[in-house]
Amino acid sequence: MINQIPIKVMQASQTVALRHPNSMEATIYRKVFNRSNPTGEVMGGVPTLGGLGVLTPDDEDQYEYKEIGDAKMLIVSRFDGELDTTDRHDSTVPGADMQEAIIAALGKPPFEIKKYDLVAAMPGGGVVIAFEILKLPSTLNIYPFTTKYVIAPRDDLHNLTPWQG
Repeated sequence: MINQIPIKVMQASQTVALRHPNSMEATIYRKVFNRSNPTGEVMGGVPTLGGLGVLTPDDEDQYEYKEIGDAKMLIVSRFDGELDTTDRHDSTVPGADMQEAIIAALGKPPFEIKKYDLVAAMPGGGVVIAFEILKLPSTLNIYPFTTKYVIAPRDDLHNLTPWQG
């Protein structure tokens, strides 16, 4: 009975993301590694480097971003909290503008949005603003946990040139 609360909260937040006038169309991308290990060894689902596990996605030089699906994104607040520095690859440059967002995956069944996914937000006019998901904090501590996404801009991937009409 009590675990119906987070389900209803998630349904409400997804509805807000889908219907809010400030929601943006978005496309979610996931980093996929192209490198293979000749011995076939893997650690955490990623091929090892000479028997050693890959610590961060930055260790890889052979990758591409694959489109996972479409979504709607609503930025709801600024994130002033701390990132867990014991986790892999989630320290940011001091002064990085992090925000909290609600992201609703479109499609049936909805796909799972994961940490380190890229979000290409499209506010309109052909402009694309890229964000990376850095953290998935829960707003309730009751299973199944509700999720907001902490995002940071990826300035190297923006396309701020409007469509030419």
